[in-house]
Amino acid sequence: MLSQVRGALKGAVAWVVIILLVAAFALWGVPQTSQLFSSSAVTVGGESFSQRAVSREFDQTFQRAARESGGGLTREAAVASGMPGQVVDRLITQSALDQYTQKMNLALPREAIRDYLQSNENFQNPATGQFDPTTLESILLSNGLTAKQFETIMREDLSRAQLIEALVSETAAPANFVDAMILRETERRRIAYLTVTEDMAGQSAEPTPEDLQTYYTENKPLFTAPEYRTFDLLVLRSEGFREGLEAPEEEMRRLYEAGRDRLYSTPEKRTLYQITYDTQAQGAAAVADLEQDKSFEDLAEARGLSLDAVTFADATQNQIVDPAVGEAAFADDVAEGGVVGPVRSLFGWTVAQVAEITPGEDRTFEDVRPELEASYLDNDVRRRLQDAIDVIEEERDTGAELAEAAEAAGLSVETYGPVDRVSFAPGGAIIDKVPGEALSEAFQLDEGEQSEALRLANEDGYFFVSLREITPPALKPYEYVEEEVEDRWRAEERRKRIEKTVSEIRQAVESGESLEDIAARYDRAPIELVIDRRFTNEAIDNDFNETIFFADLNGLVSDSIGNNGAQVVAEIREIGFGRSTISPAEEARLAELVGLQLDQELVEAFVNAIRDDYGVKINQSQVDALFNDGF
Repeated sequence: MLSQVRGALKGAVAWVVIILLVAAFALWGVPQTSQLFSSSAVTVGGESFSQRAVSREFDQTFQRAARESGGGLTREAAVASGMPGQVVDRLITQSALDQYTQKMNLALPREAIRDYLQSNENFQNPATGQFDPTTLESILLSNGLTAKQFETIMREDLSRAQLIEALVSETAAPANFVDAMILRETERRRIAYLTVTEDMAGQSAEPTPEDLQTYYTENKPLFTAPEYRTFDLLVLRSEGFREGLEAPEEEMRRLYEAGRDRLYSTPEKRTLYQITYDTQAQGAAAVADLEQDKSFEDLAEARGLSLDAVTFADATQNQIVDPAVGEAAFADDVAEGGVVGPVRSLFGWTVAQVAEITPGEDRTFEDVRPELEASYLDNDVRRRLQDAIDVIEEERDTGAELAEAAEAAGLSVETYGPVDRVSFAPGGAIIDKVPGEALSEAFQLDEGEQSEALRLANEDGYFFVSLREITPPALKPYEYVEEEVEDRWRAEERRKRIEKTVSEIRQAVESGESLEDIAARYDRAPIELVIDRRFTNEAIDNDFNETIFFADLNGLVSDSIGNNGAQVVAEIREIGFGRSTISPAEEARLAELVGLQLDQELVEAFVNAIRDDYGVKINQSQVDALFNDGF
């Protein structure tokens, strides 16, 4: 753990920013009220979020993650990783905090935003230490924001930060708390251990018929057959409702046109070098320098910036913060290497150079027709499947059994069983054609009872279960399990012999004999070593390690290892602490880090309480529809 703590300590200062601002740099893309015009997918207190708002927030989150992954993240992978749930959770938290700040009458003047931008080093030129518009433009560009949107987001996030600051103490954890952590993590123990095996435990006994019969009688649960159930099962999988479906050409083309701009067109992208100057004269001088073969990197260095800091890679025209700059840089007559400007922009006079052009690409109808057809037919498949479920439910409402209802829908049930809870039939055969969720449902029903239509775990259809018969647990006749009885008797007899030997060893140690002398009687020698709380080997697993570290000095502990009844006996011979391996500076930083972690837990509890107070309603079907359907 300490090696991990050392790594975490290096970034301890960053925790302060995270705790104080909560989401201040995950602040991009908060939905505007104008977006919330359709039925609510998420409601928090008095604020509602439409499907469109959730979709937009997801798209922005996905785009950021895709950029950070170098383009390797697909939308499907993002959905599978749980990103939709994270997005909804963030919307809920932000909304609850925003409503609470309004309730508390917390307001943030525009001057406070200006002061924050000018004082925050993230927006400063490293050479001058002053606010740098180019850095801000880069942030806005990378997040697809206008200056006005950015100001709104900053106001909301800084207002939320006022709430959080009131909770955060920014003090180190109590000394006693930190001392206990350090002592625990630096503790070392010198032990000696001896593995006791069957060959050290004397001669094994041979069971008599009476011994086996007695063991069978006294351990009936070991030889009792489990409860079995027999049931009818109807599984309706999507693939079974696809046959005969066709996608109309006209509809395919309509869907293509509806989604072309959003799904099938990739706009032209350009990589730009861009610097904003205070005056037009400064911008014109920069253009003149470029025309005299001065590199843009030289211009950046003159401003105390690196070339990377003024590079906007693979941006579309809509992603350029200032429309005038975007229009100039994306003009048809501007080729790679071309210089534009100075252009009057939001923050001054901007000079840009086109470093690279990636042409846009349009996927044709023929290119995307297979996926269009699959998505279209999926909708029809779902309708067919739902129609079949409706027929079955209507028939069952008249008193029909599941098999009769299925026949009315043109389907047939399968009968399974007897089978136990873990898919075994009597005799040990595996019943592997029953979905696990259907088997679980079968064991929830009473005889003669039928389930409703239930969703398959992979969401590829539904199933119905009708329970025919319950076979209660029953003791297996002795003659059927005689071999198993003997095997279990021998294992129990071996365990008892080993346990007796371990008990004798413990008694001998307590009487004053050394573990070495005792082990010598068995032609063995104990193994001595120094261990920490993470040490494991073939004899000491995590649980036994914990037992060793809970024992007193000179104490003796034992535990079973492996499946053959062997046990290990360990003696704690010395206890020490490696506190000297932690420097005073590291100890102080650890106290700071733990204090920050305690602050974070307090913040999380506060946020959760506010969410609970305002109440959260999620229309899961609307949220799911955003990520299950192709359109």
